[in-house]
Amino acid sequence: MIGRTVRGLVAATVLVAAVSSAAEAQMSSTPRFGVNAGVAMATGDVGDAVGLGIHAGAHFGMPFGTSAMWGWRANFDYGMYGGEDGGNDLTIMGGVANVIMNVQTESAWKPYLLAGIGFYNWDAEVVDDSEMAFNIGAGYNFTMGSANWFAEIRYLSIQTDPDAINTIPIVIGLRF
Repeated sequence: MIGRTVRGLVAATVLVAAVSSAAEAQMSSTPRFGVNAGVAMATGDVGDAVGLGIHAGAHFGMPFGTSAMWGWRANFDYGMYGGEDGGNDLTIMGGVANVIMNVQTESAWKPYLLAGIGFYNWDAEVVDDSEMAFNIGAGYNFTMGSANWFAEIRYLSIQTDPDAINTIPIVIGLRF
């Protein structure tokens, strides 16, 4: 009789543990949506022709499987830079598919690294074209109150010919 009770308790414990692990894995693989805004600084020859720009975007992403360390994210960005000294304004719009690596830490500030490739349209008033692009960056996830925030800096390079359009967006945003 006691053996049957012990086997029943062990089976119930294993079942509860399995269901809890599955629920936890499902919660950690929940899709996330975010929005951001900030400033962007063009570099190189383009940086000489335009001033400090504004940058806004949205993204959608989620972890790879049940991994808390690795994930993916699709960014959609819009940037606008005013031409200096009578030069042409520059507008960029596009998207990048990123791989995210979350750095495991006990801190309230959760650092991450990202890198990806994508496609951007750029418009300099006299020229309008679309080109491949890549980005690399780093950021922090943190909470204030009940809101999930992030701050991020990226190096974005749109592969135009003959010189690439390189910009450094610095943004802060909310994740839902």
